[in-house]
Amino acid sequence: MPSAYTSLLGFVQPVTGELTNTWGNTVNNQLTQLIEDSIASTSTASVTAGNWTLSTTAGGAANEARTAILIVTGTPGTARSIIAPKSSKTYVVINNSDSNVSLIGGPVSPTTGIAVPPGGSVLAAWDSDVGDFVKVAGGGGGATGGGANQVFFENDQTVTNDYTIPGNKNAGTFGPITIDSGITVTVSSGAVWTVV
Repeated sequence: MPSAYTSLLGFVQPVTGELTNTWGNTVNNQLTQLIEDSIASTSTASVTAGNWTLSTTAGGAANEARTAILIVTGTPGTARSIIAPKSSKTYVVINNSDSNVSLIGGPVSPTTGIAVPPGGSVLAAWDSDVGDFVKVAGGGGGATGGGANQVFFENDQTVTNDYTIPGNKNAGTFGPITIDSGITVTVSSGAVWTVV
């Protein structure tokens, strides 16, 4: 019986007796290296000419979707997207381009995702309850913190998209925020809106 692979990150799962005296290359290349990639490796792409769809592969091969850090470069002059698989994964996104870049789930039925401004960085994670990537920390220039039941807006952040604060979250800010004209911020029943 041939090796199987984990469903989220594609790590090899050799079956008993399959790789007798030959397991070294398989474990090194399809497990050890891929674990390092998922924790510390970077993928870099220019978005000058278009969106960046992260490569995905099966069978223990290297790919961009597994890497921990995504670095965007280029001069598109317009907003672009990083299209990642819709599965449980965290990414550090560093936007070294001249335009907003959104980390979205896709490629089929793309999600809204989260926007990263030029020069900004975020820690993002796939939220299966929301069905989209959410910002865990970061933004225009540094991470903010909070408990698992809190959503924080950053200092002087401008809210440019409709935003709903779920009922199990508390929302606050470390400083002034601006809500663009025509944007709706909805506070669900049970959520707490605090401006400090």
